Amino acid sequence: MSWLLAWPGMLSAEEGNPLQVRWAGTELVNGIYLLNADIDYRLTRKLDEALHNGVKLTFEVQVEISRSRDWLWNASVAELVQRYRVEYHALTRLYVITHLNTGVQRGFYRLESALTVLGDLREIPLLDVSLLDGGQDYIIRLRARLRAEDLPLPLRVRGYLSREWSPVSEWYSWSLR
Repeated sequence: MSWLLAWPGMLSAEEGNPLQVRWAGTELVNGIYLLNADIDYRLTRKLDEALHNGVKLTFEVQVEISRSRDWLWNASVAELVQRYRVEYHALTRLYVITHLNTGVQRGFYRLESALTVLGDLREIPLLDVSLLDGGQDYIIRLRARLRAEDLPLPLRVRGYLSREWSPVSEWYSWSLR
């Protein structure tokens, strides 16, 4: 019998999807829709090992806004992508999250804390209300994924072929009226 010690924030491949959107919604403030979401980030054993061996992991939050149509496919209104890089600095023993859209960095002593903050999206400007038709129904979809394209070249092929190296959450959808 073999025993394996799992660190908080780490996940084995058998335990399900490591990325999960728990909740997402919007609020209207001063004519701007703001996005709020809670995303659960966990790393597979291989991603955890790669991170601790110097591989930078890039996560992406994709948001799609579409207008409902009865007879045709939904019409795309807007898309938003937020990218975050997670890296481990062995010398300082810090986990650093960099918001790649803004360049803002934050450091953490625990991976679990870094992943919790990474999944706590609050008041991200999404869409100006003036861009929407008042009488239409709109659908917003959100998902999180690890960008296999940003893995180092030797790991990129694994990222394209294996969910363990390129996890993607299910789409989370809600209505905007």
